[in-house]
Amino acid sequence: MKEDGTKQVILYSILLTIGIFIFDLLTPLGVAGGVPYVAVVLISFYLPRRRYTVIAGIVGTILTILGFFLSPTAPPGIKLWIVLINRSLALFVIWSAVILVTKYKGSLRLIKEDEEALRQAHSDLKRYADELKRSNAELEQFAYVASHDLQEPLRMVSSFTQLLSKRYKDKLDTDASEFISYAVEGANRMQRLINNLLSYSRINTKGKPFEETDCEEILGHVRANLHVAIEKSGALITNDHLPIVMGDASQLMRLFQNLIDNAVKFSDKEAPRIHVSAEAKDNEWLFSVRDNGIGIDPQYHERIFLIFQRLHGKEEYPGTGIGLAICKRIVERHGGRIWVEQGPQNGTVFYFTIPIGVHKSDALITPITKADYTDKD
Repeated sequence: MKEDGTKQVILYSILLTIGIFIFDLLTPLGVAGGVPYVAVVLISFYLPRRRYTVIAGIVGTILTILGFFLSPTAPPGIKLWIVLINRSLALFVIWSAVILVTKYKGSLRLIKEDEEALRQAHSDLKRYADELKRSNAELEQFAYVASHDLQEPLRMVSSFTQLLSKRYKDKLDTDASEFISYAVEGANRMQRLINNLLSYSRINTKGKPFEETDCEEILGHVRANLHVAIEKSGALITNDHLPIVMGDASQLMRLFQNLIDNAVKFSDKEAPRIHVSAEAKDNEWLFSVRDNGIGIDPQYHERIFLIFQRLHGKEEYPGTGIGLAICKRIVERHGGRIWVEQGPQNGTVFYFTIPIGVHKSDALITPITKADYTDKD
């Protein structure tokens, strides 16, 4: 309440108190004249601090007691104990009102503090959202640089190195040819790393809106994309009935393709056997991709989902070490989680979940293109 309003309420309270006291002095004992002081206590509700209410209660108490001594003598037949009870009841009502008003003011103060905390939290959230938006804009700028400015020099290095090898093939010794092949391989690997890093950064910012997606159809496309690797390794890919989910079809294809490509790649001596299944569980679909490959040591079950983490050298198994990090980010964008466990006998089982039914579709519209399907591991 503003200061002028506070002074006005105090003035009215003083005038009302004086009026009640005069009324009490003109009233014979036996009438509980102190009760009207409750009105003064209730008026203090409009004053900002609780101490005003306590002061009103104290003043009302003092004047009630003074009224007992200064009021006219009680009419005949009114005993003293009745007068004392009346005055005691007046004091009880006054202080009941004081307690009620002070507690109510206290609750209002807590509500105001909560509202202030809520406003502060809203302000902080808006600031964090603005910072996140700015960070995403910077990430987009980085993605543009990675996809254009950084790749162009790499393409030039690779192209001119290959041209050098072709044009001066007969004039170079074995060491020179080997060095050129290392340079070409390094440039190509760097280009794959940049492409994968670009894909990783665009999962949340350049995905398609969620729509009904048939996972069996997705798996069919993955089989076609990996046809050469499947034929070469003799892999057998089987599946149970797979559901229709709400998701980004291109990203879900990337998810299945990365997991199945890994199962084909990290196989043991026998031909890869891969089985994909799904079951409804606790309002979400639980998918599993099971293989009979070389397996993963349990101590690395968390580490493999970090970006650029490899458990084997690139000479043993090709790849960039970002494939599973992309899988994790895709699953998290779809509101699920992903983890790996040891197979019942050997190999590994990758599990991931996707909520059943409609889920958030706040992704941007720019799609992930087929060019994004680069090395996975």
